[in-house]
Amino acid sequence: MYLDNIGEVIAIRELYLTHEQEPERKIQVVIGKPQAFPDSGGYYCPFQIVGVGPEHIKYAAGVDGIQALQLVMVMLGATLKFLNEELNETLRWEGSSEGEFGFPTSI
Repeated sequence: MYLDNIGEVIAIRELYLTHEQEPERKIQVVIGKPQAFPDSGGYYCPFQIVGVGPEHIKYAAGVDGIQALQLVMVMLGATLKFLNEELNETLRWEGSSEGEFGFPTSI
């Protein structure tokens, strides 16, 4: 399913991209409200990382809204870990230690 709109935003987390020779740049992790699939059972929860990369809207799917929300948190943890490795460990979140973004990496 292709999404061109995240829908109602329920949460935003700000991260920062830090390079030694450039000013700090703000990155946002945006999570949308879980929604029922329009033509089948189950729910999806959209998310987007804004400020770095392709900024495509992606989603996690579950049997209900809570499972979709749980799975989007894990997807974000894995996506941010991968993105941080690609960015040479320059992505930061004020709320935790280095290399940790406050999202789980497994259920």
